[in-house]
Parts: sequence; structure tokens; C-alpha cells
Amino acid sequence: MNQRIKDLKENIQNLNDAGVRKTYLYQYVAESLNETEGEPTQIRRAKAFAHVLKTVEQQVLPYEKLAGTMLGMCQLYENVMSKEEQHDYATKVIEEYLAKKKQDQDFDGSIQFGEDHAKSFEDDFTSKKSRWSLMSRVHHDASIEFKDLQQVISDMEEKYKDADIEDYEIGRELERAFKIPYDEEMKKTYNDLPWFLGNHINLNYGKMIAKGFDKLIAEVKEYLLKAEDPEKKEYYEAALIVAQAGSDFIKRYAETLRNYKEQAEISETRKQEIEVMAAICEKTVTKPADTFYEAIQFTWMLHIIASMQGGSALSFARIDQYLYPYYEKDVKEGRIDAAEAQELLSCLWLKVNEPKMRTVQSVTLGGITRDGKDASNELTRICLQTAADVGMPYPNIGLRVNKANPDWLYTQAVETAKAGCGQPQLLNDDVWIANMKKLGYSQEDANDYYNMGCVEIMVPGKQPNWGVCEAIAFPVLIENVMKEWKKNPEKIQTFDDFMKLYYAEVDEAVEADYQDVVKKKATMKDQCYDPYCSLLIDGCLENGKDMLQGGSECPMHWSVYAYGIGTVADSLCAVKKFIFDEKKITMEEMYDALQKNFEGYEEMQAMLLKETPSYGNGIDEVDDIANDVLSHFNEAVMDLNKKAKTDKFVSTLFGYFFHIYHGEIAGATPDGRMKGEAFSDSMGPSQGRDEQGPTRLLNSVLHLNDDLVTGGYALNFKINPSFLNEEKGEKAIEQLLKAYIENGGPQVQIYTTNTEDLKDAQIHPEKHRDLIVRVGGYCEFFVNLDKVLQTEIINRTLYGEA
Repeated sequence: MNQRIKDLKENIQNLNDAGVRKTYLYQYVAESLNETEGEPTQIRRAKAFAHVLKTVEQQVLPYEKLAGTMLGMCQLYENVMSKEEQHDYATKVIEEYLAKKKQDQDFDGSIQFGEDHAKSFEDDFTSKKSRWSLMSRVHHDASIEFKDLQQVISDMEEKYKDADIEDYEIGRELERAFKIPYDEEMKKTYNDLPWFLGNHINLNYGKMIAKGFDKLIAEVKEYLLKAEDPEKKEYYEAALIVAQAGSDFIKRYAETLRNYKEQAEISETRKQEIEVMAAICEKTVTKPADTFYEAIQFTWMLHIIASMQGGSALSFARIDQYLYPYYEKDVKEGRIDAAEAQELLSCLWLKVNEPKMRTVQSVTLGGITRDGKDASNELTRICLQTAADVGMPYPNIGLRVNKANPDWLYTQAVETAKAGCGQPQLLNDDVWIANMKKLGYSQEDANDYYNMGCVEIMVPGKQPNWGVCEAIAFPVLIENVMKEWKKNPEKIQTFDDFMKLYYAEVDEAVEADYQDVVKKKATMKDQCYDPYCSLLIDGCLENGKDMLQGGSECPMHWSVYAYGIGTVADSLCAVKKFIFDEKKITMEEMYDALQKNFEGYEEMQAMLLKETPSYGNGIDEVDDIANDVLSHFNEAVMDLNKKAKTDKFVSTLFGYFFHIYHGEIAGATPDGRMKGEAFSDSMGPSQGRDEQGPTRLLNSVLHLNDDLVTGGYALNFKINPSFLNEEKGEKAIEQLLKAYIENGGPQVQIYTTNTEDLKDAQIHPEKHRDLIVRVGGYCEFFVNLDKVLQTEIINRTLYGEA
């Protein structure tokens, strides 16, 4: 890491540590919407976007070589409470909650929306019975820092430990309470439109940097001139407004840079750098990019524009493919070398981690080309080296691997992971390409897939938002089966009877997600638009429709999430073994033990924990059950596509942090897990129960049929860094990963850490600011996680430990 990148990283970390930030987005959007009442929703949406870009302050930061930042939109919040005020306010919130709970015995803390409310991604999860803010990056609109929220939650848990309130309820109520008090009328105006936007998406940056805004604007004008249908005309009018706004924003940035150059007390060398940035911004608006520097600057500008309007989990997708021609050309013509390219990429990698960039942003590397050739190149290597060098959690790297790739790709992947950045995850092309084709995609589009955000699989530049359904916790469904048995014991005489009822619960949960999507689609129709993102998604211009109204070339994916395969497999195996095979426990005893959270059943719990075969150890007895559950779920989701008219339903075996989110509110399970404890993470085993080594773990995963996994997959793999310090250990992991992929493993993500550092970081976070861990399908600084989530990560099996 050269000095510039060290300084840039330190500055970005200081900006992140500076305190709570407010946003002007609600204000700017409301200002415009108040001026456009009576106009069509799509036009109002476009004009409000243009007003945001015209109004927001543009800033230039030190050390950077890529211009563009969110900081003008998100300035520091000045009214942060003192510690004493935080404590007093928290007490007031909990007292009021306890009073409400006492008055209404059925109150569970969930928030209900009206039938016509178009729920955002955030609405979907922050309104539930569970708490949501399990890491700092999702604690949006917070009025206190995340570390202060953690402290006040701990204080209230201690203060109310004897009250009628669970720890998760305290956390949920306080995360909702400590919010910046934005003007209610302003937020109502923003929400009533509704302000819906492109999230969890790739915006085809490669196509735009080869075109520029002038050519795009000319294309839109031509479409508008030829349009006869009123709805299409409206779409093109909105498209023209946002295209011109994007162009003007970048032109204004050129002026901002030049004004900064004249007014700031900076060196002549820095003034020359600022002028280069200004010239690139000016040029790329009107003409296609010619150089690697121009291409990467314009890419970042397109990304920051989408972020300005509130974009979240935006993906750069296959960045080593669309930037590589510019790099290759520059190298041949002597304009750039690998070190200079890495410095520019380092700026991009670091700027993704600036304050308020929000959630999981991703890139995809390697794989094969659209026509099936090896896609790994020198830029693939440089991107992986950049990730190792800068040591930041974002962007989240999906490294596509297949038999066509050279061996150095695995070697570089392990080298990058060895650096402690938690990157990359490996994605198996053989699995994902085949499964995308089963959804009906062409060979070329399937070959071109990328990981959006965490692990979700999409086609770059051709799809609208990733659709979200209610996540299904596999272990929770066992609780429903036990309740059904209690009502009618005759229904379960054998383990097959038990599984029949369990599968019925799976089917019911999947169908509920389908019905949820039907309602969401109805509320989205004719009221949800994002003209800017639609401008950069293939098909929208050609069809004259917003991407959220069916304009995109490829359909929307609705993800039916499911997770907790380890907990459910172990639990079902315990039911089979102890109730039906060995008859050591009756159904009545198991039901009662779970209801009482094993109080009075400690010996039974000890037996369940010790003697139940556990998924993750290569044991067919339990792995067969895991496979049966997974296969039934995948088939149920795939069957939804028989009745879906346009969109696709995909199965996603990934839990984000839902294993905590749902685990905290769930009762005990037959594997011996107690009420409120975490479920197993995504496709991983129950925490600490994979005792037979990494090969056995991967064999358990390979035992599962992944033929119909179409949405995504996450398997975490924690390694002691000392194991990779020796060449022998490094080569062993490399060969293990390669064997796993070549035998059909869909995905795996390795990260290095040791238990001592993690435990010390809980006590002394200031000493471990840069410690990165894998959470779900993404990375985060360990100190930015909720303590419950931290503890769950500590409890995962660490491989390579002495």
C-alpha cells in the first residue's frame, strides 16, 4: 500500500468515526414534490431526482484520485444526546413499551402498513417483531452512534432484567426510538409518492462508459420524437429529465474541482491531480471513455449518482470485464502500468467504504465470457491484490471459478483471504450457469451472471430490483409441527408422518411468500418508478417502460430466502433417532421440554447436544435429512414459476443475519438449542458442532442436491491465520477449495481470524478497528456488529487451530 492509499484509508476511517450523519434526501425530495403536485407520478419522481442532484453540495476530499462523494448529502448530525440523556430517554422508551404491553397482551411490537403502502426493503424488515439493527451499516437515520446504541441496550437489559421484557424487545424498541427527528410532513411527502428506488442491482456501467451522456440523451430524444403511445411518451420525458440531470451533475463536479483547486491551500502537484479529475469529468459526459482512468472515474460517478438518491447494495458486477479493454489499451500504449492501475482501483475500493454508502456493494471477478471462454485476466489479479492491500469489507467480491480458469486464480484467492480482508467468496460457474438456464435464461446470459450484494445471482444490466420475500427459518417450522401434533396426536405415528407435516409447513411458507409477492406487485403497479436506474437497465428505453413497470429485458427475481439448514437437520435427526428409532423420548416429553426451554429436562438436553449426529461432519444419517429438506424447498420454489406470469421465483440459501434476527424470537429446538439462541448461519452447521474437520464439513455440503438452487448460497469457512502462514497450509486450503468446487460445491467464503482477537475485540474495540469477519454472504468490521452477532461468530468452528 503506497502512502497516498494509506492516507486515503485513514481519512475515510476518520470520517466514519466522526459521528452520526443526517441526510438531506427527504428535504430535497419533498421540496420538489411540493412544486409538482398534480403531475404524473413518474414525472414527479424524475424531477425530484433532478432537484436532488442540482441541490446537493459537492465536496472534494483529500488524497483521492476519483471525484465524487456522498458527504455533501450526509453531514454530521449536531444534536446528539449526551450519555446521560441517552440513558434517560431509553428508560422512558422502555417504560412506555412496558405500559403498552401490559394494556395489550397480544401486542408483539410489529408495525402494520396500509394495503396500498409500497413497502421498501427497509420497511420489510424493520417493521417485524424482531430487531433489525444488528450492525452499524443498517442502523439508518440513527440519532446516536452504533456503539452508543449497543451500550444503552446493555444498560437497559441490566436495568430491566427482572421485568416482563425480552432482550430482543429492548434492542428493537431502542433502535426504533433513537432516530433523527426529521420533519414529519417532509417524510410523509417523501413516502407518499412513494420514493421507490433501484436497490440490489447492477446498472450496466460498462455500456454507459462506452457511450457517455450526450449520446444517451440524443437516443432518448429520438425515442421521444417517435413515441405515439402516451405512456411511452411519459417514460421518455422522465428519462430525458434524469439523463440531463446526470450529465449536469458531472459537469458541475468539474466546476467544483476547479474551484477547489483555486481556493484550497494545496501543493502544485495536488492542483495538477485535481485538474486531471476535472478534465475527465468534463470529457466523459460528452464522449465515451478512452482510458482506464476515464473509465473508472465515470463508473464511480454513475455509482455515486445512484447512491445520492438512496441507492443501496448497488453492484459494480463484472468490473474486470468491462474495464479490462481500457487497461489493456493503456498498457500497450504506455499510459499506465499495473501499479498505477492498482492505485486507481484502491481509490475505488476505499471510496465504497465512505460514510453512508450503505449496505453491501459488490463486484464479480473471473468466470467465463458470454461466449464461454476463460474470463480471468490481469485486471482480475489486480482487483484481488487491491482487496488484500486496502483491507476493507467492501466491495464484496464474488470470484467465479471453473475448469477453464488457470490455477493462479485459486492461488491468488487464498493469498487475498490470507491478508485478512474476508475476500473473496468463490462461486462455482458449473452450478450457477446450469441453474440459471433452468430458469429459462439463454446460454449467453447465464454465462454472464454476477453476485448482487452478498451472494444473490442475477444477470448484469438487464434486471430490475432484487425482490424480497419473507425469509423462511427452517427450524421455526418444526415448532409449527409440534403444535399441530399437540392438537391432534394421531397425525404423527412415524417419522415419515412427522416429515409429511414438516413438508406441508414448508409448502405453506413458500405459498405465503408467493401471495406476498402478488400483493407487492399490485401496490407497485403505476406508482413505483426509478427513472435513473431504468435509464441504465437494458430493455427500458427499447420498451418505453420503467424497469419497475415491466420495461427491463430480463424479469425481476423474487427471492424466497431460507436458512438454518444445520439447526433443522440436527433437530429432525434428533426427533428421528430419539423418538422414533431408539424410543428414548416420547413426543409428549419432547413437546414439554421445548415449551419449558429444557427447564427440568437438563439430562435430555445434554443427551441431545452430545449424541445427536450433526450436519457438517460428513454423517449420512443427518446429511440425508438436510438434503431432503433442501430438495423439497427448492422444488416448491421452482414450482412457483409455473404460475408466475412474468417474474421469476428463486430459492436463496442465505440468511444475512436472520439466524440472529429470527433465532432471538424462536423457542427451543429438538437439537438442544435453547430459546433465543442463534440458528445455524445460512448453509453452515450449528455453531461449533462441526467437529470432524474441514473436509468432513465440505463433504456434508457436497451431499446436498443443489440442482434447483437458483437465487444464492452462502457457506462460511473460518480459518486460523497461522495455518496459512506456512506454504504447506496455504497449498492445502487451495487444494481443498479446488476439490470442493470441482465436485459441485456451489459457493464458499473463507476468512481468517483467531478466537483470541475476536474475544479481545469485544472488550477493547479500539484496539481492533480493522478486524474484518464474514457475517453472512458479506464482510464487516467486527467492532461494527451487535454483540450477539459477534458472539455467534466467535462460536463458529475455527479450522486450522493448533
